[in-house]
Amino acid sequence: MSLEILHNRAEHTHENEQFRRCALELQTIFSQRNWDGLFIGNPFNDNYHRFRADAILCYNHGLILIDFKDYQGTINLPPNDEEFQNTKWYSESSKDKSRIEIKAGSRFINPFRQLKAYREAFYEIIEKNIYLNGSVKASKVAIANIFSGPVEVVNNIPGSLRYYKLVQESELTTFLYDFASENKFSQEVANALKVVFPANKWEEVNIQNPVITKEENIQEIEKEVEIELSNFLQDENSGVFVLESMEVKSRDNWMKYLITEATNFGIPQIELWAHSARICKKITDRTRVQTDSIYKAIYGGNNQTSIEEEEEKEDNAESKLLEIIPIKSNEYIDEKALIIIHEAHLVNRSLNQSELLRFGSGRLLEDIFKFLNLEKNNRKVICIGDPYSLSFGKNEDAAINTNTLSELFEGGIKHYRNPIEVTKTNGISNMRYSIANSIENTLFNQLHYNWNEDNLIQISKPEIGNKLKHWFSQPKLSEPKEAVLMYSKKDAKTTNLWIKNNCLNNGQSLAKGDLLVANNNVTIPDDTGFNQPKKVINGMYFLLNEIKEPKNVSQPISQSPLPINLNFININVKCLSLPGTPDTDIWILENYFISDDGLSNNEKIAFRVFVNKRLSDFKNKFPFNSSEEFRNLKQDADYINLTDNEKEALEIIANEYNLPSDKKTKISTTDKVRKIILPRYYSKFNRRLSNLLREKDALVNAVLINYGWALTVHKGLGSAFNETIINADQGESKGINNAEYFRWLYTAITTTEDCAYIVNPKEINPFQNCEFKDESNNTIQNNNATNTFLRFQNYEFKHIGSEKLEGITNENVIGTIDLLTKQLELKGYVLESVQKKSDYLTKIIFSIPQATDKKCILNIDNKGEKDKFAVSNVRIDKLENDDSIIIEKLIKNLFTSDINQIQDNSLEGINDFRKEIYSKWFSTLKDNNFNLKLEKSHNNHDIFIAANSTDKIKFQVWYGTSVSQKTKGFINSIIVTEKSNDDLANNLKSWLL
Repeated sequence: MSLEILHNRAEHTHENEQFRRCALELQTIFSQRNWDGLFIGNPFNDNYHRFRADAILCYNHGLILIDFKDYQGTINLPPNDEEFQNTKWYSESSKDKSRIEIKAGSRFINPFRQLKAYREAFYEIIEKNIYLNGSVKASKVAIANIFSGPVEVVNNIPGSLRYYKLVQESELTTFLYDFASENKFSQEVANALKVVFPANKWEEVNIQNPVITKEENIQEIEKEVEIELSNFLQDENSGVFVLESMEVKSRDNWMKYLITEATNFGIPQIELWAHSARICKKITDRTRVQTDSIYKAIYGGNNQTSIEEEEEKEDNAESKLLEIIPIKSNEYIDEKALIIIHEAHLVNRSLNQSELLRFGSGRLLEDIFKFLNLEKNNRKVICIGDPYSLSFGKNEDAAINTNTLSELFEGGIKHYRNPIEVTKTNGISNMRYSIANSIENTLFNQLHYNWNEDNLIQISKPEIGNKLKHWFSQPKLSEPKEAVLMYSKKDAKTTNLWIKNNCLNNGQSLAKGDLLVANNNVTIPDDTGFNQPKKVINGMYFLLNEIKEPKNVSQPISQSPLPINLNFININVKCLSLPGTPDTDIWILENYFISDDGLSNNEKIAFRVFVNKRLSDFKNKFPFNSSEEFRNLKQDADYINLTDNEKEALEIIANEYNLPSDKKTKISTTDKVRKIILPRYYSKFNRRLSNLLREKDALVNAVLINYGWALTVHKGLGSAFNETIINADQGESKGINNAEYFRWLYTAITTTEDCAYIVNPKEINPFQNCEFKDESNNTIQNNNATNTFLRFQNYEFKHIGSEKLEGITNENVIGTIDLLTKQLELKGYVLESVQKKSDYLTKIIFSIPQATDKKCILNIDNKGEKDKFAVSNVRIDKLENDDSIIIEKLIKNLFTSDINQIQDNSLEGINDFRKEIYSKWFSTLKDNNFNLKLEKSHNNHDIFIAANSTDKIKFQVWYGTSVSQKTKGFINSIIVTEKSNDDLANNLKSWLL
């Protein structure tokens, strides 16, 4: 047979070149030695994302996982076992003695740790594959780094790591000749590896590889964040760090920085996780950094149930309705590893399970911390997320909420949030910042669309039809970059049917040309047996090519007097989310497709009973007593120590494991057999068969499909569309002045990169439910007494320089001078000097506009200590023009109300939402020649006086402060209690509201 060579092209030139050199070398030795083997370059399977070795070699004397290293020089291996595994490796140039770090991808501290992780990931592949499981001994799989060389190795590999080899290319032939292992090449093993890792036949011809520019391995981030992360990574203890930003670019940069730099802080292993396969794909497409699903990373362990429990379940298929996927062992995660959870705002502690399926406890975030067990090691977790986005659950339960994290982890939790930088531009960016600011301050009293012609446009219903026809009148040939985003599934379905009827004109039912989107993760089995089953990921888009055949299953369940009809349809589709993927047949569950809101409870139960029956039938084809798990059981030390009677009883149980309980032999044996030894291997066997069924059975892998033109905002989480139409109306029963609506709208707009068209926009202002009342019984006179004094407290002068006030210490005089200067400067007067004549008299001298050597001199009189040195009068002392009437009026206005004594200080004690509103009121009334004074302030209640030289009005303002009752930020009522003019109330209403 000789050597079969398969290869998937690698991203890096040196890996392709090294593979070619090794492949040519292997061809020679295999021909000389008459060996048989399989050599797969760049093997990859999305189901086993942790396995990323550069090559697999299976031949007559062993199975070896290979990683190529393009280095030469002297390699000084760390001298002891601990440093060998947990410190960086370097190569030293023989010419200039310069030292270069030997990289181990971006996730590991050195090449050994990298290959060790791949070897552990390969265990899972062996365990799950029925052919490899019986033919390959996982503990005998070798790993080898092949260096391009030439290299000189100083220090030996620790003797405890006999499965690891370090070889240079020139010694490859010798290494393979000397190597020996219990794993041997067989055609069955080779075929299994080719199915798991499909690859193209390698071409021996000398193909010139294109030059691939190596990206600079430098990622710049904010200096403040870099310092914080540096301190965190250097800390030897376990810990959690939350990084938050509303900008996806910042979040991605933080993630890339950590991937690049973490090993420089002695971190031996880096894991990059995200919520699910769908979100991982979005991140990988956006950043080109491979991201792993948390569900794949932490779930998939073995259930340790006793035989009695298994028998009870097998007697009644419906008793097994809730399938629980347990948490797996964390052995593959180093005790000092760094785990980065990207887009962590989606990861949640809220209970998430169906009637039929639960992962672990059903609380993903809790299971992550249980899996990592930070209290007993020095692992670190960094959660990177958007603080204003929706989550898959309650936002207060999200992985970026430090209060929630503190309940799950008692160690140190650090936090950094990028500040909100408000943009002055209109459109999407401004809208996002405005909404984020409202969420940040828990203040939902204002929602305003900053429309523009570029990226935030209000669209009418007739215009929607034109836009949908423009987007969707032809079948999509690639993943759509346009979407309609709705609140409810029912509304999305209505819009999807409109698109079918009015854009594609292909009727109400499923038809060729329809755009479909998957709502579950399943495997598309390979009917030929020669290819790896394909994965369907929640959120993938498909184009319907052909409707092939229906299949109806009548499934009895005890919950219904009549059997439940499960209707399957076989269709041929083109996967739009993975370009280049060949068209394929899939089965869909029509019950789900035609419903408004998913499967009914009885349909869910019927489908689970159907799957359990298929699994039971499948077990009959693979007896437990002839499985690899049973063989391993009989080598277990606990088994060897059993009595002969116990071993005989165990054999009987194994032989009859899939029989109904009434047909099983009645035996008695110890708890050790029934509850410890047998379940330990029996659960592994069940798990492997269940996985195998999912790879083989098309109906078990039925895809839950919806139309894909219109989606709910939750379905669009993590997506990036060029254009969207967003229906901002959630329905009559849903309020909008709350965090939930603001997050929903923020998320909808955030999915849009170019332009969002908004229909049914909902706006909010603080006065939307405000009641304006005039309860003043009689008009009052504005009795501004001539003896009104001017007083100023903590006054900050703005219109005069301090050099003009030398010797002036009376704050009331300073405030008066400042106000006079402000008013006279508007008329062209210029302040020349200030003269203090006595403790009770100050003169101010102005030059007169358009005149030379002519002056305006004003006298300011102030009271004594008893009246707190208040200004009592301002007089014209000298005026060398005809402006006396103007200046007298200006002086009179100073004394019409003591509002001038307060100025900006009237709002000093107010730091909540009222400050912005009241500031606008002050400005508006000033434009209408009224001075406004906040006279009194109580809880939820303020009293104002507005006055000018002739009129005066007094009014009360009542406002809300309750977040739970959704009154915070709103002015509930404005009540006029006194006024000097009948028209003032109406004028005030127009000014304030």
